[in-house]
Amino acid sequence: MFNPLTDRLPVPDALKVTGATARLPELKQALIAEVTRLRPADAAAITATLENNAEMLTVLLQAMSQVVTTRERSANWQMLQMLLLWAQGSNLDARAADFGIKRQVIARGDPDAIPPIPDEMESDDDLRFRSLLAAYGFATTGSRTAYKFHAMTLGEKPHVTIDSPEAGTVTVTYRFPDNSATAKIRDASPRVEEPGTGKVGVWLLSRETENGVPSDALLAQAQAYLRREDVALETDIITTYAGQPLEYTVRAVLHGKNTPDGLINVEAIRQELDTYTRNAMRLEGRIDLSMLYYLMQKPQSVTSVELHEPAETITTDHTQAPYCTGIALEVVYDL
Repeated sequence: MFNPLTDRLPVPDALKVTGATARLPELKQALIAEVTRLRPADAAAITATLENNAEMLTVLLQAMSQVVTTRERSANWQMLQMLLLWAQGSNLDARAADFGIKRQVIARGDPDAIPPIPDEMESDDDLRFRSLLAAYGFATTGSRTAYKFHAMTLGEKPHVTIDSPEAGTVTVTYRFPDNSATAKIRDASPRVEEPGTGKVGVWLLSRETENGVPSDALLAQAQAYLRREDVALETDIITTYAGQPLEYTVRAVLHGKNTPDGLINVEAIRQELDTYTRNAMRLEGRIDLSMLYYLMQKPQSVTSVELHEPAETITTDHTQAPYCTGIALEVVYDL
């Protein structure tokens, strides 16, 4: 399954933008061709004029090239927002709705506070991931991805009852629970515990705690939900377990030049590392040393990096998630 948190796809060829510099010769050739068709006697003069960048006609075509490129880039960005893997914000909300998925409130804000505190909402990456899982949800659990979908949409499935109060009348009632816990689940990883027995374990990570370990109450709620007769397969015996954090720290020395343009923005790098480590905090997660080096050396002001911790790439199984306990960055400006 494609994982939008770790996997990447290039922008489709149909949405790649031709740069203004590459477009300018096309505009020149189009203008020369049109002049040749309408006024052949002027074609040579126009061709010579367009070779001179100081001529007003050439400046006009340069400006036109910039305008066309900007408009194409804007139109392509709008088209990308119609694709689930690239949609953002409210555009992603609309695409997720196609799968019956809505953005969850992680923590309620306080509109009466001064200044008002907005709700903390589910991130784009998490919403995108749950939307992709929806296709594997089916009506019940069964496959590994179906278990994952139901665990990560905990409490969202309504209770359905069918009554026939009188002949010729059928009433279908959907009762949605008040205690949905979708926003509390960070990740889920199901596995068969004993082949041939129907015993299935589902390991959970929670947003309730910093290190992702779910509370006993959340584990019990998840187990009760996954064992519902309209969720679980008749032959499955489902047990939920707490995913465990594999703690590590990121400790590095950033080297830069002792020049006016060599200043290293440590906070920007720290933010990049924090985002990466948070997204990688998943069951069966992975922290690549190459990605850590890449994030720290992206700024041109960083000339080299000494990465002391972690000492090697971190990989975890379905019961664990890499958990970063701290990021320590030291800056050294070399003479």
